[in-house]
Amino acid sequence: MKHGKNIHCSSFELASLNVRNKSAAVECFMRTELFLEGLIDCIRNDASILTLLAEVLCLLDMLVNSFAHMISTKPVDRYTRPEFTDDGPVAIDAGRHPILESIHGDFVPNNLFLSEASNMVIVMGPNMSGKSTYLQQVCLIIILAQIGCYIPARFASMRVVDRIFTRIGTGDNVEYNSSTFMTEMKETAFLMQNVSSKSLIVMDELGRATSSSDGFAIAWSCCEHLLSRKAYTIFATHMEGLSEMATIYPNVKILHFEVDLRNNRLDFKFHLRDGPRHVPHYGLLLAGVAGLPNSVVETARTITTKIAEEDVKRMLTNCEKYHSVQVAYQVAQKLICLKYSNQSEEYVRQTLQNLKDSYMKEMLN
Repeated sequence: MKHGKNIHCSSFELASLNVRNKSAAVECFMRTELFLEGLIDCIRNDASILTLLAEVLCLLDMLVNSFAHMISTKPVDRYTRPEFTDDGPVAIDAGRHPILESIHGDFVPNNLFLSEASNMVIVMGPNMSGKSTYLQQVCLIIILAQIGCYIPARFASMRVVDRIFTRIGTGDNVEYNSSTFMTEMKETAFLMQNVSSKSLIVMDELGRATSSSDGFAIAWSCCEHLLSRKAYTIFATHMEGLSEMATIYPNVKILHFEVDLRNNRLDFKFHLRDGPRHVPHYGLLLAGVAGLPNSVVETARTITTKIAEEDVKRMLTNCEKYHSVQVAYQVAQKLICLKYSNQSEEYVRQTLQNLKDSYMKEMLN
C-alpha cells in the first residue's frame, strides 16, 4: 500500500489484529474511566480531609525521615541550628558538604563570611583544590537552613536570600545550536537581569570558554556589576588577575585553597585561607604530567613568567594607591559586625576603642 512517497507493507491478519487491539484499548480506557469516576464519587465528600491528611503525612515524613533521621544518625554537635538576621552577614563556621562528608570521613571543613562591607569573595586555587565543592557546599547549607533543617557546621548566622543564582559547570547545547561559551553567557545574562540585593550568586570559572583576554574582561565587568547590586557573591576562578580587584574595591575579599608544592607535585590541603597565593605554574605541572613535550612546557614557563612580573608590578601600584580606602572599609566591616552582635555594652565599647587605635596606627604607616 502506497501513501505518498512511503510504502506500507501489511497483511489481512495483521490488519485484523490491529483493529482488535484498538478496540480492546478503547474498552480498557472506558472501564478505567468508569471506575475512577466511581471512586471520585465515593471520596468527594471527604476530599478536604484527605488533602489535609496528605499534607500532614508529607510534613511528618520530612521532619522524621529527613530532618530528624539525618540529625540523629550524626555525632553530637556535628549539626547546628542556624541563626537568622534581617540584613546581617552570612557567617558559616566550619561548614561541611552534607553529602560528601558522609562518603569521606576526613572531609575538611571551611568558613565563609559575607557582609555589606565585604559582599564578594573571590576563591582561587589550582584544579582539584576544592573550589567547586566549596561553592556547592555553601549553596546546600543555605538551602537546608531556609527549609528549617539543622546544618553541617559549627555555627552559622545568615540572612534570608530571595534567590540563589549559580553559574557552575560547562557544556554546550547541541539541540539549540548553543556552544559552551554561548550557554555560559545566556545563564550569566539571566543572572544579571534578575539578581537583587538579597540574592546569593555563586559563579564558577566565568569566561574560561573564550579567549583569555575576552574571558578576563567579561569576568571583571560582571564582578563590578554584581558589586554595584550589593548582592552576596562567591566567585571561583583561575584568573589570578582578578585578585587585583581587591586592591581597587575594598568590599572584595580574596581567598585561596592551600596547596603545597613538593618535588614538582601538588599536595592539596583543601583548607581555605585568606589572601591570594600564587602557586607557580600549576597548570604547567599538570600539562607535564599529562605528557606534553618538555620543550613546549619550558617555553610556556618563560612566557607566563614575563606576564606574571607585569601583573605583580600593577598590583603593587594599586595597593599603594587605594590603601586608605581599604583601611576605611575594613573598619566599616567590623562596625557592621558589631551592629548585629549580641555582646555586652562594655565589650562593644572596648572593641570600638581598639578599632579606633588600630585605624589611627594604619593611617600613620
